[in-house]
Amino acid sequence: MPSKKKKFNARFPPARIKKIMQTDEDIGKVAAAVPVIISRALELFVDSLVTKTSLITKSRNAKTLTTSHL
Repeated sequence: MPSKKKKFNARFPPARIKKIMQTDEDIGKVAAAVPVIISRALELFVDSLVTKTSLITKSRNAKTLTTSHL
C-alpha cells in the first residue's frame, strides 16, 4: 500500500497573527486584511533568509547549515 505523504504547508495562520497582535495594548482593532498581509510578508522574509543562507553555506562548501551561516 503506498504511503500518503503530507504536503508541507509553510503558511503562517492569520488567526494566530491576529491573536499575537491583539496581545499588544497599543494595537486597537485590526482590519481583516492585515494578518493576511503580515503572513505573506513573513513567508517572503523566511524565503529570502533561507535562500541567502543556502548560498552562503554552498560558498563555504559546508554540508550542514549552522547559525554562523545566518
